[in-house]
This record gives sequence, C-alpha cells and structure tokens, in this order.
Amino acid sequence: MNFYNQNIDDIIAQFNANTKSGLDEKAIQLARNKYGTNVLKASRSRNVLKMLFVQFASPLVLILIVASLVSFFLGEERDGVILLMIVVLNALIGFYQEWKAENILASLKTLVANKCIVIREGSTIEIFADDLVPGDLVKLSEGDGIPADIRLIDSKDFSTNEFILTGESLPSNKDYLFSTDKTLTIADIKNCIFMGTTVARGEAMGIVYATGIQTEIGKISTSSQKIKIADAPIQIEIADVAKKLTVVTLIIAAFLFGIRLLLHDSLVLALVFSISVAAAMVPEGLPAQISMSLALAVGRLAKRKAIVKKMASAQTLGSATVIASDKTGTITKNEMTITGCYFNGESFSVSGLGYEPLGNILNEEGKILNKESLGDLKIFFLSGFLSSTGKISPPDKYHSSWYCIGDPTEASFATLTMKAGYTLEEIEKDYPYVKAFRFDSFRKRATIIRKHNDKIISIVKGSIESVLEASTKIITNGKIDELTADNKKQIFSMATVFSQNALRVIAIAFKDLELKNDYSIDEVEQDLTFAGFVTMFDPPNEGVKEAIESVFKAHMKVFMITGDNEITAKAIAKNIGLMNEGNEFPTVINSTALQTMSDDDLKTVFQKRALLFSRVSPDDKLRIVDLLMRLGEIVAVTGDGVNDTLSLKRADIGVAMGKNGSKVAQEAANMILLDDNFATIVIAVKEGRIIFRNFEKTIKANLACNMAELTCVLFGFVGSFLGVATPILAVQILLIDLVGELLPLTMLTYDPPEKNIMQTPPRNPKEKILTKNAMRGIFFSGIVMGIAAYGAFLYSFFINTTGIGNYEKAITITFVSIIFGQFVNILSRRTDENVLGRYLLSNRNLLLSFVFSIICIMLIVYLPLLNLYFHTSPLQIMDWILPISAGAVCLFLFEIKKSIKRRVNLNSII
Repeated sequence: MNFYNQNIDDIIAQFNANTKSGLDEKAIQLARNKYGTNVLKASRSRNVLKMLFVQFASPLVLILIVASLVSFFLGEERDGVILLMIVVLNALIGFYQEWKAENILASLKTLVANKCIVIREGSTIEIFADDLVPGDLVKLSEGDGIPADIRLIDSKDFSTNEFILTGESLPSNKDYLFSTDKTLTIADIKNCIFMGTTVARGEAMGIVYATGIQTEIGKISTSSQKIKIADAPIQIEIADVAKKLTVVTLIIAAFLFGIRLLLHDSLVLALVFSISVAAAMVPEGLPAQISMSLALAVGRLAKRKAIVKKMASAQTLGSATVIASDKTGTITKNEMTITGCYFNGESFSVSGLGYEPLGNILNEEGKILNKESLGDLKIFFLSGFLSSTGKISPPDKYHSSWYCIGDPTEASFATLTMKAGYTLEEIEKDYPYVKAFRFDSFRKRATIIRKHNDKIISIVKGSIESVLEASTKIITNGKIDELTADNKKQIFSMATVFSQNALRVIAIAFKDLELKNDYSIDEVEQDLTFAGFVTMFDPPNEGVKEAIESVFKAHMKVFMITGDNEITAKAIAKNIGLMNEGNEFPTVINSTALQTMSDDDLKTVFQKRALLFSRVSPDDKLRIVDLLMRLGEIVAVTGDGVNDTLSLKRADIGVAMGKNGSKVAQEAANMILLDDNFATIVIAVKEGRIIFRNFEKTIKANLACNMAELTCVLFGFVGSFLGVATPILAVQILLIDLVGELLPLTMLTYDPPEKNIMQTPPRNPKEKILTKNAMRGIFFSGIVMGIAAYGAFLYSFFINTTGIGNYEKAITITFVSIIFGQFVNILSRRTDENVLGRYLLSNRNLLLSFVFSIICIMLIVYLPLLNLYFHTSPLQIMDWILPISAGAVCLFLFEIKKSIKRRVNLNSII
C-alpha cells in the first residue's frame, strides 16, 4: 500500500491514531498483537549442521573418507589417521568461511535508532524503538535516527539523509503538505520518511505506518533472502577438477582391483593396491592448499585496504569483466568540498579536499589569505557557516577521519571557515544564534539570524536564482552598490558555467536588522545585500583516474551507477577519464529511459566499455547486474547503502565500503574496501589475477605430481609380474603430498605477477583449468617424473644391493625422487621463460619452503622412529645421487619442452 498518496485522515483512521494525544495503552497492545514488534529479524538460509555437512560432500573428500575407512578395516591405522586429519582440517576451514558468509542480514537492526520520542496518552516520552507500533505519533529533530516508516503530519524545514536507501548524496527535502496521485520511487516521496535513515535538519512529527519487516528496509531484507548466490568461478573450477578426478580414479582403481583378483591375489592385497592407486590419483592436499593459499592472499589484500570475507572471492575479482560502481562514496569521496568563492568583485580559490580543514584560501594573485589578512573579507568567509547548522568533527574512536554532522553541504562551510583560520566555537560565541528559517523547496533559501556586538544580522544562503531575486544591493570593491539587472545577469552567467561543470553554486547574502523581539521571514529575506557565491563539488577519490585507465588496459568495462542527476554524472565521468574508445563520451541512461529499454536494447549498449546510469533505483541496479551476469559477464558491484544489498548479493562479487558504508552492505558483500576508493578495486583486480595465475600453477603442479605417483604405482603393477616389489607405499604417497607439496605449493601464492598481467583480457570464465592442452602438459610432466623416480628405484633395488633393508632404502629413494621432481616441476611451471632467469629468486617464501620441506625429508629419512612409522630407511651420501639425478633429468626435459613451445609460439606470431 502506498501511504504517500493517501489522504492523511484515512491513515489516521486506519491505525486508530490520534494526532494530539497519541495512542493509549489499549490501542498500543492491539497494534502490537496485529503487527508484531519493530524488529528486523535476520535469518540464515542454512543451519550450522547443514553447513558442516556440506564440507564433507565434495567428491575428493568422499574418496578420502572411503580410503580412510578401508585403511582402518585392513589394519592400516597410520594411513587412515593421516587421511582423516586432512579431511577434518579441510572441513573446518571451509565451515568457518561458510559460517561467516551466512551473516548477511544479521546487522540490519544496527541501522535502527535504539530510542525515539513519541506522544502517548497525551505525554511526550522516550521509548525503545523496538516498542513502536503502527499508529504511534513520533517527534523527530535534527540528528535523530528514524525508527520506522512514517507519514509526516507536520514538518518545518525538514530533510533526511536517505543515502543508504536512494544512493543520493544530498539530503532529501521533506514536506508534510506534499501530495500526489502518481506512483513514485523512494527518492521522490516527500511526505514520508524511512527506517534506517537520519534527520539532516529541521523538525517534524509523523504517524508510524510500517514497522519491522514491513518497512522499506524490511522489504529489502526479505527480497535479499530469495536471491540465489552464484558459485564463484574458483568453486566451479574445483568442482570440475573433482568430477574428472573422481571418474578417472574410480575407473582405474576398480579395473586394477578386478585384475588383481583375477590374478588370484587375496581380497586384502587387492584392496591395499586399489587404495594405493586412489591415494596416488586423488590430490589429498589440494583443498587445504587452496584454502591456505587464498587465506594468505586475503592477508595481502587486507594490507592493501581490501578485506575479503570469503576466500574464493579474492580470485573471483581477478576474473571480473565488468565493474559496476557507485559514484558517491566510491568514485567520489562523499565529502562536499568548496573549491572557489566569488566576493567583493574578486575570485578566490580554495585548496584541499574533503571535510578535513587542510588547505588555503588564495586570492587572484595567488596570495594566501588567513585570519589576520582577511580584513573586510572576513564576513564572507564566515557567513556561510553562520547561516548553517552543519558542522565537522575531527577523527575519534568511532571515525577514522574528519566527518560531518548534519547536512554535508552546510558542513562544507564549516571547513571553509576553519581554512580561514577560525575555530567554530569562537565564531558561534561571537555570533550567537537568534532565530532560523530553514531551507524549503519553495524559497530555495535558508536564513539564520545572529547577534554580533550591538547588531542583529540576517545571513541568507541558497540557490543563485533565489538569493539574487531577494537582493537589491551588492558588495563591490568594499562598497555597497545597487544590484542592477546587468549585475544579476553577469553573476548568473558565471554561476551557469560552474553548474555545467558539475559544481554546485551556493549564493550568500545578508542584511542588518533592527533589534526587536521577533522577526518574520519576509522582512529578513527581502532587500538583501548580495555578498557572493561559492562553488563546491564531491571530489573524486585519489588515484581514480589512473585506476580507470588501468581497468581499460585490462580489457574490462566500467559502468558508473548513481542516484545523482545526469549533469553531475557526466561531469564526474569526464573528470576521471571514464570515456569510450576514441575519447567518445559514454551513453547516459537515466531511470526513466532504463525502464523503457528492453533487455535486447541493454545488451547492445552493454558492448561499450563505459556507461553511465543516473537516478537509478535499487531494482534498476539489480536488473543491470542480473542481465550482465546472464550474458556471461563476471560482475563486480560496489555499494555502501541498504539499497545496494540486493545487487551486492546477486553479483559475482559484491564490494562494500568500509568507511562510510552501511553495516548491512558490508555483511552482504564479499569484499570490503577500507578506504572506500575505486582505485583499491583495481589493486584487488590485479591481486585476483595473480591469485588465479598462481592457483593455476598449484593445480597443475599438484596433478602432475599425482600423475608421477600413479606412474610409479602402475609400473609397480607391471613389475609385480616380473617379481619386482612395489616401488612406493600408500603412506609414502600421502607423505609426498603433505611434506613435499603442501607448503611449496602454498607458497606459490607469493609468486610476483608477470609484467603484462594487467594488459591481458580477463580469463574466459567458461574456460576450464583442465583443458586438453593442460592435461597433455600434466601427463607429460607426471610421466617424466614417475619414470625418473621408478628408474631411481630400479637402480637402487637391483644394482645397489649392499646392506640390510635394501627394499626400504629403494622405496625411500623413490619417495625422495618424486619430491625432488616436484620441486623442479614447480620451479619450471612458475614462468614461461628460462627457469634459471631472474624470476628464479623472485619468491623468497617459495625457496624457504623448499628448505623446510628438505628438513622434513631429512627427519623422515634419518629419524629411527619415523623410519619405523613411514617405512623409510637412512640414505648414505652416494644414495642421494639418484634422487638428485632424477630431479635434474626432469628439469632438463621440462625446459626443453618450454623452449620448443616458445619457438612454436614465436613462429606463429611471425
């Protein structure tokens, strides 16, 4: 029901409200029984047990569980324990991440005011906002949080900050007399106010018509729970790897199990052999490696001001093809800044951006003006603040930077006054407040009357048209002259030029009044002396222009989505270089045009690398994101308000603002930018690409090692017919994954990027990691490593026959040979260039992980207790020649293959 276009008397009757004495206790109880409490209930889409169960549903994990159970059944407790440890570790890591991601709506209630002022049974009292019911009579004043959706019955110069609902950076003016019979968006409704927003200025009274889940925020929370969260590309990749490995593993293991039974092996021996094959084929450490690698990458992103809530999201952003970004608070600072002034026939420039009072006021000659040198100019640089109620405050334990209290536009005058060298407290003391006539949409002016010494001064500010209309005089060269029609035309022309460049123009005037008890609005806003005007804008964040350029070089698209008007959007786009190829200005689509466009129309304009959407609603934004995703784009969406929740949750990756973003947006998002800067998104995109590149190396190197293990097992299968013992045991295969691979492959996440990583197109999300070419490379590397290790085993088993325990020494050499082969496999896969080039020493962490793994190998080889547990044997110095030689042969063949590939690629280019 649209309460904004209903007659107020009908609303009063519907809720049994009373506009004088408020509700009585009986009416309150009836309303509470009917509508419930004023609470937003967050709900989880899955319970804790279900989230935990899902962690064990992966095909890879299921194979490991089965293998572990069979190991226990056959008395191989050691193998079973190691497998279960891997399963539990992986499940706990995955469960923790999923549990965090389920807190999407839990913090919606933090936007609601805890207490509020109501009139009940004729008394004005303060109550908890949770106790509000429809029909309650609520009083609101500047700075209050709005505790429910309310229809106004009285207002005085009233406006609210609805940024979190509408995306508009400027306060929304409200008027209880507003009426309409049209269907409006939230941004256009002037006689209602909404839960979760705040009062920017003025006073009002209204009747609650919606509480809890029935409010606009409540509707968003209900809708967002219905949005299906798409799997991240990395999750799809892992599922694909798991599916292929599961099928291949089961087929090979079952085939070999049957063959061993046909060869009259016992059931136990056949099962042990099949488990060995399964262990060789399944990359047991891969889930843990992925989680640990992404966790380390997430830590690096945090140092760059990007907090990733769900580890897989770090890689997803690297695959992004479109960044759909808000303007206010992401591309721009959401801090209105005065950049210039016109007064006394002179122009002044103001340096410094944002609310922080760092910067200077300079005259036309470039001279810095301050408190001591202002002279007669003082009145102008104080008048903006003196006609405002907005203020700025320094950083405190709740805010990391300077912030505004009240209207952002008015707060910018406080910054200007402090840049002139004054403190706000001394100005308010010297010019005590007398009376105010707040801004309204009809006058387009705001006036505050103040006393100074023995004078009473009316200080007026507003739009250039309204202030010029009320002015009859002007200050020029220190004198007050008549304001002529030509003067007005000239001033208005100057202001128009600034407006066309997305600068807001606020004019200032004043008037000396006679001392008396009261003043009417007509007498204080007539016959004014025009002082001048200021220009202000919401400045772009640092580094945004360079970031936009980097995004375009990376073959990505940027769509700017804003609740502001078309002129502002175009000016900001021009300022930050958000242009199409050939410096073509991007198409601007407002909400009205968007609603008339079909999906096919949008698909056509989506081909451009830059687009501007202005005055869009949350539903408009969701439609844009949804269509982009259905077209196969990987979409990163930024947002900071409740109105962004649906889009943040629907997108491949939602990016929320950490400084000025609402808590609900932060909970709905996958990533949070601590500095609210678009440039940080580009850093995260680069990091995401690095993550995927290194993750690709990890998977291929991991599978190549598993192929080497399988090769040894299969050669052992053939060798068993010739009387040759098994070259490696199942427990040693697990050791290879844990000791020889887990840490080195995890440290691949520290590999630096290739030089051209941000000049290549985003990876096609439909392309799988395990392509035919990738599989051929994995088979080649794995077979080479397996043959080299098996060759070292045969040499040790048949030729080096001296000493006791020769078999355990031989399988120890196989174990070490595969690990050394994996070391060179990792080094060779790191770069397409020569492995011994400058890139070799670029990852210190990887080299240290090799050292740590070698220390672990030494302990396994030389500690008697570990010899007993893992069936290994001490090696003599000469024995090390075999695994070292195996590794050297692998490296030589890998580099020969890479060299041939480089030549083929070069010839294809030529």
